[in-house]
Amino acid sequence: MSLCYGLLPDTHLALEELKEFHNLLFKNTDATFEWFRWYLGRIALEHPNQYKTRIYTLRDGPRLVGTWCVEPKDFRLNGRTIKVGRCFSVGIHPDYRRRNLFVELSNHAIVSERDMKQYEYVLGFPQVGRPVIDAHLKSDWETVQTIDAYSYTPKKEDSPVSLKYTYTIDSFDTWEPIRELPGSFVETDRYRNVRWLDHPDCHYVCLSHGRSYIVMKPYGSACHVLALAGESSEVRMLLRASKTLAYRHRWDEVTIWNAASEHHHEDIVACGFSPGATKATSVVLLAVKINALDPLVLDKCHFQMGSEEIY
Repeated sequence: MSLCYGLLPDTHLALEELKEFHNLLFKNTDATFEWFRWYLGRIALEHPNQYKTRIYTLRDGPRLVGTWCVEPKDFRLNGRTIKVGRCFSVGIHPDYRRRNLFVELSNHAIVSERDMKQYEYVLGFPQVGRPVIDAHLKSDWETVQTIDAYSYTPKKEDSPVSLKYTYTIDSFDTWEPIRELPGSFVETDRYRNVRWLDHPDCHYVCLSHGRSYIVMKPYGSACHVLALAGESSEVRMLLRASKTLAYRHRWDEVTIWNAASEHHHEDIVACGFSPGATKATSVVLLAVKINALDPLVLDKCHFQMGSEEIY
């Protein structure tokens, strides 16, 4: 082997190579070239954090055998906004596993990020039980908390909430500013427009009630809540409307993330969602210190499945 580290160049050919490698690692994704161009190009322009997404690579000669990607995010912590990275699309080619290459690539990327000094932390959301968690912990990552998957199974006897009490969102630009919750990513309305209304391949159900909103993604026989924000009573109305949709569309379940410290934890439980899901998996929030001196600790948080959309 002739292994070397690098950064993926910003070229059409490199993007095509990344797409093929990503779909090899994550077989349910089937991401298209347009999806990657949208995510790494258009959506990056609308993010409040102006740093670029970096894609660390490991190659055996010309062959791409490993990736470690970090996306810029702004994050609310202890009354201030800090810059963090979100680690995604991390993995080693199946032919090269069990050689400690994952840990070596992760260590290389973390050292590089610390040299650049742009972020306080880099965050990751691996699924509970995945071997990648232990590999991260060998590379100086620390466990912050578990984010549990909750679900609701549609029932005819539940009191429905008519969709006439909600509005389909066709633009986030006209909204009053949404209160950014502690322990959550900071997003602008323009970012939400590109993220939820302009995906080249996926269609999301985006509903509002009052000053609150929900984003849902039908997928097969289930529906996943990808984003949820607003006032408690309005959030509950939107969750109940999602249950109406679930019954009317004969989905097997609606899934949602609900950490013990989630701001809307009580709202989610009050609306009939319970721990466990057949169509979703709990995740572990991990963090690695970049500029920060202390481990990341969250008394309250707000993460939904859109933080780590896997397909």
